[in-house]
Formats: sequence, C-alpha cells, structure tokens
Amino acid sequence: MKVSIIIPCYNYGRYLAECFSNLQSQTYSDWEAIVIDDGSTDQTMEVVRSWQAYESRIQYFYQPNSGVSSARNLGLKKANGEFIQFLDADDLLSEAKLQLQVDFFQSHPEVDLCYTENHYFQDGVPEIRYPDQEFLGREWMIRFSGHGVFALEQLIRNNLAVVSSPLIRKSILTHSGLFPENVSHTEDWQFWAQCVLAGARVQYLHNEAAYTLIRVHRSSVSQQTQTMRYGELHLRDWLKNQIKEAQFLSGREKSFLINLNESRKQALFKYIMYHGPLASMRHLVKMSRIYPWTMVFSYYLKALNFRRKTINKIHARTRHHYPVKRTDSRTA
Repeated sequence: MKVSIIIPCYNYGRYLAECFSNLQSQTYSDWEAIVIDDGSTDQTMEVVRSWQAYESRIQYFYQPNSGVSSARNLGLKKANGEFIQFLDADDLLSEAKLQLQVDFFQSHPEVDLCYTENHYFQDGVPEIRYPDQEFLGREWMIRFSGHGVFALEQLIRNNLAVVSSPLIRKSILTHSGLFPENVSHTEDWQFWAQCVLAGARVQYLHNEAAYTLIRVHRSSVSQQTQTMRYGELHLRDWLKNQIKEAQFLSGREKSFLINLNESRKQALFKYIMYHGPLASMRHLVKMSRIYPWTMVFSYYLKALNFRRKTINKIHARTRHHYPVKRTDSRTA
C-alpha cells in the first residue's frame, strides 16, 4: 500500500536534504516522494537531481510559480499511492508516523482521514518543541473522531491540524475535489472541510510516536498570523454557503452550524479590529469587504476606545509600582 508524499517547494532547496533523510528513516518503506518545484530560483532542482541518483523513490516536477495549492494539486495528479501525505519541504515526520497510520487504515477501512499530533520548532532548534507557532505553549488543535454534522461542527470551531498531520485515502479526492487555488493561508482548512462535506470519516490517532514537526521561521510569524485571520473571515463565508447547500444536513442542523459559524466569524472580526493595524487604510478596506463600512467604522471607534483604556490601565499600573517622589519646597 503505497504512500504518495507530496512536497511543494519554493526556494527551500536548503532543507531538502534533511527532508529526504527524514523520509529514508521512516519505518514504512513503501512510499514515493513527489517534489513539485513551484518556480524556485535557488538550488532546488540540483538538490533533487543529486538525490535521485541513488534514491529511486524521489520524483521531480517543475511548474512556473503558481502557489502552494497549485503545487499540491499537481502532486495529487501525479500520485500513484493509495494514501496521500502532504509535507512542506522544511518540515519533518516522526519515524513511525506513516507506519502507524497505514496500520490503522488497514484495520479501519471505514476511515478516510487519519491525523496525528503536530509540534512546532524554531528553525535551527529542533529539539525544543511547542504546541503552537507563537511558542506560547497554547494548545489549539481539536482532537476528535467522527463524520457528518459532528465533524463539521469541529471544523467550524477550529482548523483540523497542520497540513502534514493527516494521512488520507486518495479515493476521497474523487468526491472532495482538490485544493482551492484562489485561497491563501486557509487552503488546508477548506480542503479538510471539503473532505468532510464529501462524507469523509475523520480519526485522530492518539499515539505519541506519530507526529509531524513544523519548522517556524520567526521573522514571518506575526505577519502570517494576521494574514491567516483575514483568510479565515473569507473561509467562514465559504463554509456558510457550503452548509446551506449540503443535502445530507437537516434544516435544524444547518441552522445550528450556520449560527455557530457566524458567531465565530463575528468574534474574529472584533478581535482583528481591536488588535489590528487601525492606522492602515489597506487593513480597513479589507475589513469592509467582509462587513459593511458602517459596521467597520463602529468597531473602529470601539477599538480606539479599547486601546485608550488599555493604555490608561498600563499607566495606572506603572504609577502604582513606581511612585513619583516629590520634593516639598518648604523643607528643601
């Protein structure tokens, strides 16, 4: 039972040797690595070619720069395996991950998507791991197993996992479709939702030996996080439309899911307005594409007041802890 490991790569040739060595250390050996060079200008092609000289399981395909979703979709079209593993060029898998997931699939033929733990590490420090990319120790991943309404509810509450966590049956793609190429930073979240809407059964595999490691490039974390929040707002509009059209959902189930989705969207909108760059017109225009300008302006004023109160509280604490000493002029 072959596993097709799809590796999109854009100017990450410096990580490929570690990536390939990591795959060679897998306890499961029936795999193929499909590298999609997304228009790289670095040494990506040379690195892959040098490895292909003695590792026949590595395949290489080039495309003009078209984005990570397009690269993954090309990989899916080239895949020969029964199972699909997505892996970004700078990330890693635990040695037993593929073996444990394939074994689980063999004993649970009803499951279409099996996902594991994911850990983050700072580039250059792989031995120190965190549950979140901000390195705050925040557990964000929802661990669940199920399908239908229950699985959709979980995906409305949060993304499933990082893209390299699940192993999926290729057969589900016949119904779910490919990655959306007009979406950025939430394309994996939408892809998992597409799978569930297509009837996929999801299973969280609780095994400490099965996990994926995500390399964090610290310089880009804050901007990526903000961009993902913008993307999530649009994702929730897409989810609302998909729920409305889902024929397997009853009217009551649709109402519940749509209301939950909308409450999450409004909470995120409020958070972005309160903590986003209020001085940026570009930011405000993005918000106006989600909600009317009147609502954006209302939250803009509320955000200004929120920040004013926050600053006043900080000043109050500062005065309390560091009192100003005054000199009495009568005794000077």
